[in-house]
Amino acid sequence: MNSRAFVLSAVIAGAGIGLLGNLPLLNLINCFLCVWVWVDGGAAVYLYRRLQAGGASLTAAQGAGLGALAGLIGALVGVVVYAATSFISMPLFMNVAQFFDIEGDLPFATVEPSSILGSAFVFFVLDAILYPLFGAISGLITASLLAKQSTVPGQTS
Repeated sequence: MNSRAFVLSAVIAGAGIGLLGNLPLLNLINCFLCVWVWVDGGAAVYLYRRLQAGGASLTAAQGAGLGALAGLIGALVGVVVYAATSFISMPLFMNVAQFFDIEGDLPFATVEPSSILGSAFVFFVLDAILYPLFGAISGLITASLLAKQSTVPGQTS
């Protein structure tokens, strides 16, 4: 296994998870079962394979590890992106909550620095658990599918 390609794939896919999962409006897509984590967890495995340039493909366990690492990097990048863009996304979420008549003590009710830091911490804890979990599942599935694809008789790479 090429450790340089492994880390580079995880960093690129993790940056994608962190950016796409936390930029205003794009983060709403991530609310649907962590879509960006699933996509980028698999993309990390695919990217690793492309960086290998014909080398050995990943096992399912290595794919799961790569997806989990990409998810963890995504959580770290995501907390920074969330904190930097929350002045845009918090009013947007308040408008959505008002549209659906959601009331109560919402984590995005104000745009004060203490509120931003508190909600960033909550989202980071959730992301640090969910992103590596879903990334690992996606990496495992993608590595298994790519390994089967490369062993199909009569097919050339």
